[in-house]
Amino acid sequence: MSGNEYDVICVGGGLGGLAAAVRAHDLGARVLVLERSTMIGGVAAYSGGFCWVGANHLDDGADTLAATEDYLDHVQGAGRPVDRAARREYLESAVEATRWFTEAGVPLSLIRDAADLYEPCSGSTAQGRLLECVVPGAELGLWRAHLRPSVYYRTGVTRDEIYHVLAGDVDARLALAAERESDDLLTHGLGLAGGFAREALVRRGVECRLEHRVLALHHEDGRVTGVTAEGPDGPVEIAATRGVLLAVGGYGNSPDAAELEDVPELIEAAPPVVSGDGLTLGQSVGATVVRGADPFVVLGARFEEQTHPGSDEPLFSQLLENLGFPHSIVVNRDGHRFGDESYYGALIRGLRTFDSRRKQWANFPCWLVFDESFHQRYPLGPYPPGAAYPADVLRFDSLAELATTVGIDEVGLAATVERFNRFAAEGEDTDFARGSLPFARKAYGDPRYPNPNIGAVATAPFYAVPLHVLGVGLCSLGLAIDPSARVLRRDGGAIAGLYATGNAAATRELKGYVTGLANARNYTYAYRAVNDMLAGG
Repeated sequence: MSGNEYDVICVGGGLGGLAAAVRAHDLGARVLVLERSTMIGGVAAYSGGFCWVGANHLDDGADTLAATEDYLDHVQGAGRPVDRAARREYLESAVEATRWFTEAGVPLSLIRDAADLYEPCSGSTAQGRLLECVVPGAELGLWRAHLRPSVYYRTGVTRDEIYHVLAGDVDARLALAAERESDDLLTHGLGLAGGFAREALVRRGVECRLEHRVLALHHEDGRVTGVTAEGPDGPVEIAATRGVLLAVGGYGNSPDAAELEDVPELIEAAPPVVSGDGLTLGQSVGATVVRGADPFVVLGARFEEQTHPGSDEPLFSQLLENLGFPHSIVVNRDGHRFGDESYYGALIRGLRTFDSRRKQWANFPCWLVFDESFHQRYPLGPYPPGAAYPADVLRFDSLAELATTVGIDEVGLAATVERFNRFAAEGEDTDFARGSLPFARKAYGDPRYPNPNIGAVATAPFYAVPLHVLGVGLCSLGLAIDPSARVLRRDGGAIAGLYATGNAAATRELKGYVTGLANARNYTYAYRAVNDMLAGG
């Protein structure tokens, strides 16, 4: 075998590429990982690190795939078609892959007391389906310096500690994180990416070439046989005897992303490397692109002109947990709320609503409005409680001043705040049911309140943060794949030698959103892809 010939080429050094590398190595293949940037970890490193797997081997055995399917039916909603056979095959594969990777050394573990988002609906569980990885940074050796830094989550405290040990106590979590600052314990997305990186690159010594962006696929006699990559020293051609896996993420940084997702704007919060390489490469050899899951976006803000690590690209902070804390609301230009702020996914429908009468987006622009109680008690993006805010966070002595200055209807905002403060006194949001989801109450609330997600917006000064629509790497369009992750043509036939996983592949198993499904799906299809390649696929 020549120096530029391998059995398996993994395009992308994120979760999917690293997972495939572990599996391929252990099946005896010579495998190469190609990463276009100077960092490994991909979108997973920026993520919350959840992996959602029904009936997995780490729970108490009470869960079943039948119950898992019931839950996914609820998430999907009535009257929406789904290929049930394909979904069942995926769920079975996820169980198998999770067991195999755990036994191979990836430290996947159960997050106790982490309920399904819509628990207690049919098929849901109070715990057992959400997993995490926790890894000491020192175990990554020289690769630790190349692990993409976490920009949205403060590491050091495990999800299990947050949910089970600390029971959602925000103060205790922040104190424990500060205490462990020097320990370099990788949790959340860094733990997940780090766990797979440790197994692939450190313990198995899989070759990974950084700064190698794949520009083209070699396609001979209907089969993908290798790649051309642009490296630091110029183009290099590399052969793949068994298969090429596209694990390069979605297209959130492409200029037409907002139009494709049908949202007012789309600023990708995932790493800058997520720019549609998978679609471009796949389509160049005849792959078909299909719409999979619903568009999924979140709200966020930019503070102090921060940039993504290793680049000069602007960094916008996701405000996933911040929007759910008490003493805050999200309002549109009319001063009206438009969803349950305690769960970021509940705001998507409102963000995608276009007012045909007024010929404008109904709920964009929008703002996070909060008071001094919020400021003193809760973090905001990268700022701890009580910190001095930058100029991006606008401060006012009254709500009336806030409204007139930023362009919110003053009467509408006053009425909304008055109504919301009544909800705070009663502990129930009868407009949007904020704080009704057990998951949101524990993940994004304050247990000191009767309703952990609701507190009055009443203590001056008041603050406003202009919000932006952010992508999280999850795009609705992707390459069509079969249950073995083989990339498909328009006629349904597989392109020999070409596979895809993660956000490069359309999510056809579910229309809705399940926290942690994307990460589990990523390593599961990587596992299936390698199995097929090395079986002669």
